Amino acid sequence: MSVLNQIDKYLPLKPTSVGDPDIYLGAKLKETRLPNGIWAWGLSPSKYVNQAVKNCQTHLTEKLDGRYSIPAKAENPFPGDYNPDTDVSTPLDPECSSFYMHLIGVMRWMVELGRVDIATEVSMLSSYLALPREGHLETALHIMGYLRKKHNSRLVFDPTYPAITESDFPEYDWTEFYGDVTEAIPPD
Repeated sequence: MSVLNQIDKYLPLKPTSVGDPDIYLGAKLKETRLPNGIWAWGLSPSKYVNQAVKNCQTHLTEKLDGRYSIPAKAENPFPGDYNPDTDVSTPLDPECSSFYMHLIGVMRWMVELGRVDIATEVSMLSSYLALPREGHLETALHIMGYLRKKHNSRLVFDPTYPAITESDFPEYDWTEFYGDVTEAIPPD
């Protein structure tokens, strides 16, 4: 507050804008008490995810004439038997391709906001931005269906350091397992 009071002397602040933060880069912030009694900040992208799914649905309906849809049932980020490497479906037209790129960007931001549960799948689909196919777009929409059902998550930033001692890492003789090997050390 002392810093904000100094700023307020030169650049008047709105009284309603001064206080604990409640939103940051599209994610809700909330203080949480951890089991060890420490207070920590939690970040929830739920609001961003819900709006992204709603925007995706609107775009599918209004711009793509309902050619694609978000699946109603998506228990996992990827369909169980899908592999984007082997997808040989039809390449997307420029409009759908642009929408696919947009979806990947939105989902990358979700990962940044804490949706680490979709990080691998989004990374895999990101590899196909140069020539996306219908199967890639349908899988991106499958991820959106998953997020529609499982939008509520929170990432809590525990500020404490773990208590680690050297005794947690006992010395072992690995020669029986590895044999007579030495560590490869560069010449300089």
